[in-house]
Amino acid sequence: MNENGYIRKIDELGRIVIPKELRQKLKIQDGESLVINCIDKKINLSKYSYIGNNIEFITKVGDKVNFLMDLEIIITDLENIIYSSKKYQNIKLDKEIINYAKNRENTIKTELALNEEINLKGHIILESIISNSQSIGIVIVFCDKRIDYVENLCKLIAEIISYHINIT
Repeated sequence: MNENGYIRKIDELGRIVIPKELRQKLKIQDGESLVINCIDKKINLSKYSYIGNNIEFITKVGDKVNFLMDLEIIITDLENIIYSSKKYQNIKLDKEIINYAKNRENTIKTELALNEEINLKGHIILESIISNSQSIGIVIVFCDKRIDYVENLCKLIAEIISYHINIT
């Protein structure tokens, strides 16, 4: 890297390689989508969030479930909380939760740290959101006591969001 940034050549198909150091710093995974914009004659690349770009739909689903069933709902992408009925938006997630999502580990817990400051206690269900056979986020539903239908509800919310993202 020099004072102007990384220098890369464009190949005959218009491709460039994003340096490994930048991909690691920005946590860009193989196969991940990027948004390309042109602003003031400059090319701008940014990570694309399927979850974040469907926030209106996700908010409607989360708000309705929270209102009708009085359950706390958190919906994340692979880095941040995108929706929360407790208004925890735009909070970076703990690596443990990101690993649950990446590994498609659907699980039940009694305690969960969202990050260093926010800890959930109670009956907590985590369900991966899958799009195009990749995990793109996770639905977290929690309440004070165990309720049998909550596990199925959590799966249903994840499936509805996945379906919506795949058809939009």
